[in-house]
Amino acid sequence: MPKAFDPKDPESYLADPRTRRWVVRCVGCGRFGFRPDAPEQFFGRYWLEKNFEPLNLDERGLCGVCRAALDK
Repeated sequence: MPKAFDPKDPESYLADPRTRRWVVRCVGCGRFGFRPDAPEQFFGRYWLEKNFEPLNLDERGLCGVCRAALDK
């Protein structure tokens, strides 16, 4: 039996095929977010915006904070 959807649990978004493609995770720090190029309307967008922030990842999969730390 699948686990119930929990809007505050990033794993719930990864498990749901309707939201999986818009969720990203930084490989450096593990922070979850959603792709800034996500459409204005899709299933779960409200909860993603409420619980997470847009997260720009570079080609290595790093967020801005991890990129800055590596560039020092």
